[in-house]
Amino acid sequence: MPNMERLTTALAGCLAFVALHAQPVSESAPDPAFVRKRVRNKEIGLRYGVQIGVGSGAPGQAMQYAAMDFAAYNYRNIGLRTGLNLFTSPLHDGQYASVPLQFSWRSGVRRMPTSSPDGCYYNGTWYPDRDMAAPSVGRILFETFVPEVPSVFELHAGLTPGLLFGPIHSQDEGLYDIRQRFVCTADAGGRLNLPIGRVRLFIDFTYHYYLTRSFDEGIPRPDRVLGPPHRSFVGLSGGLALTF
Repeated sequence: MPNMERLTTALAGCLAFVALHAQPVSESAPDPAFVRKRVRNKEIGLRYGVQIGVGSGAPGQAMQYAAMDFAAYNYRNIGLRTGLNLFTSPLHDGQYASVPLQFSWRSGVRRMPTSSPDGCYYNGTWYPDRDMAAPSVGRILFETFVPEVPSVFELHAGLTPGLLFGPIHSQDEGLYDIRQRFVCTADAGGRLNLPIGRVRLFIDFTYHYYLTRSFDEGIPRPDRVLGPPHRSFVGLSGGLALTF
């Protein structure tokens, strides 16, 4: 009999083990591929802004520019931002183009798919929805406005190499000569986004430090009193982006 009891206990344990591992995966656990599809991890946008000289240097230095941006993120909201900046009013008599190369982190993007049995999706996690069957007026208002009103905040930092085009010596007494055509800045800043469906309105605030000395006062002339060029600039821009 003791042997029979031990055999029965062993068989019961084996059956419990098989039953436990044979259970289907919980419906509340999202498929990683499905999660990645839900996250819009790329964006392309247009913006216009100005870089204003700060710190030591001649007063009143500012450069306006137009830009096209592209960014790609993983499902942890870490990504790379790049694009093309075209300066419409640089500090020299010519054109200035640069390509930002920045690492970026953004806050979570809220998703509330009302037809999903998994509930609400926020920043890579599903939250069960217990009130889906009978939503209250407060919940309807919450789902209508909260997914759009909370801003998406971004932090980015990196380098922006560029080139100066045009004549070396400027004929305008209010502009600098070109000391060297290659330009590179170290950048750090943030972006505040307002998501409206797939479109995002945003304001970008970025500090730029010019690692290269690319501008020069040129040969001293009675009609040219420029002062030293700035090394530090604060960039303020705004625009819109499309996520996909």
